[in-house]
Amino acid sequence: MTEQKQLSIDALPPATPNPPREAMGKHLGSVFIGGLLALIPFLVTLYILDLFYRAATWLSLPVAQWIVLHLLPQTKHGLLAQELISAVLAVLIFLVVVYAIGVLSTRVIGRKLLDMLDHFIENLPLLKGIYGTTKQVISVFRQGGGGAGFQRVVLLEFPRVGLWTLGFVTNEITDTACGKKYVSVFIPMTPNPTSGFFQLVASDEVRDTDWTVDQGIKIVLSGGLLAPKEMQFGRNPS
Repeated sequence: MTEQKQLSIDALPPATPNPPREAMGKHLGSVFIGGLLALIPFLVTLYILDLFYRAATWLSLPVAQWIVLHLLPQTKHGLLAQELISAVLAVLIFLVVVYAIGVLSTRVIGRKLLDMLDHFIENLPLLKGIYGTTKQVISVFRQGGGGAGFQRVVLLEFPRVGLWTLGFVTNEITDTACGKKYVSVFIPMTPNPTSGFFQLVASDEVRDTDWTVDQGIKIVLSGGLLAPKEMQFGRNPS
């Protein structure tokens, strides 16, 4: 009898095991990471927009809030509606001011007024360094602006031999003693291209590329994600 029970027990199919906790944890972790990676570009975009909004409306927002407070009493509109209207009005005020400055910059009197303001700020002891540096950076990144700007995109071995780094040529210099050619190269940092390194490199030590300046800036901002799969090295200036 005991043998028959043993045989019948052995003949039963094995019980289906429950999904292990480790597999469930891996599944949840992979799904969470996938959702987070999909959400990161949206969050970064919102963060940049928020920074731009705060920088653009830090002067116009108090004016907009004063206008809304006096023209739209709180008894008729809720606090949330007042904040939303104030934000939209602050952006509109900022756009109007920017447009007005743009119109002034195209007129002779407006240009003279702006030049006088520039001259005044550049002579202030505490602000002239920040203001002047900011103007130079903006003039470099402006396309078709008054600054020399980036001339071309090159690759050079930096910070050591064997590691190729993207750089922008900003100037060409000739050694009067021996006639050797040098190039001033700005090496931007990722993802903030406004900061980086300046190197004075011999012309025969850099490689020209067929990338435009816009392509080079996009490559730096994306950390190389937007770099083309293939490229053609140009000849050195020398």
